[in-house]
Amino acid sequence: MYCNRFLGSGYGTGGGMFLMMGFGFLIFLAFVFLVFKLMKFNSPSSFSSDNLALDILNERYAKGEINEEEYSKKKTILSRKN
Repeated sequence: MYCNRFLGSGYGTGGGMFLMMGFGFLIFLAFVFLVFKLMKFNSPSSFSSDNLALDILNERYAKGEINEEEYSKKKTILSRKN
């Protein structure tokens, strides 16, 4: 009996409709949160800038753009930042 009044049976359909709209809104917020989390996870900026710098350094060394001495110096500088 009390539940019927709480859900809107005693006051028309307003209470039940309000409850369902709130539940729908919570589902919508969860969906939006999930979409933003997935977008952030898949973005290139989700990688650490130190890891990206080390990858670029390794690539430059592999291509022969820098010598071993320069590579070692820059690698120690990057590893100190971690």
